[in-house]
Amino acid sequence: MDMPDIPLERTRRTRERAEELGRAADRATDPEHRQRLREKARRLLGEELEGREGS
Repeated sequence: MDMPDIPLERTRRTRERAEELGRAADRATDPEHRQRLREKARRLLGEELEGREGS
């Protein structure tokens, strides 16, 4: 199912993905993997904020 690519929907999906990454990081047993997942979640949220500021 394709979701409409409107800014609000894109923001919601980005936040959901970042939350999933955070939960995966909480479950990760390898410290390096945990750190990479957390960094990826932060990067996603940072890109979302940058995108909103540019609008």
